[in-house]
Amino acid sequence: MDKIKGDRSRGRINQRRTEAKEREADRSVRSNEEQLKLLETRPGNSEKEKHRLVALIEKAYKNSKKKKRKK
Repeated sequence: MDKIKGDRSRGRINQRRTEAKEREADRSVRSNEEQLKLLETRPGNSEKEKHRLVALIEKAYKNSKKKKRKK
């Protein structure tokens, strides 16, 4: 899709909104592990997102261990 000219034009704002919704839908399909692997390919550190994802992965791992012990 071509970029609409103008920073504050109504068409450009709507275009950014639809692009954001597409990115959000793509992200919601990926698992936390897949997202963490994707971060390694991006430039920059992404420290906050990495830390958040690692915490979520560890929490899910601990919960799965607890469920196994209960059975």
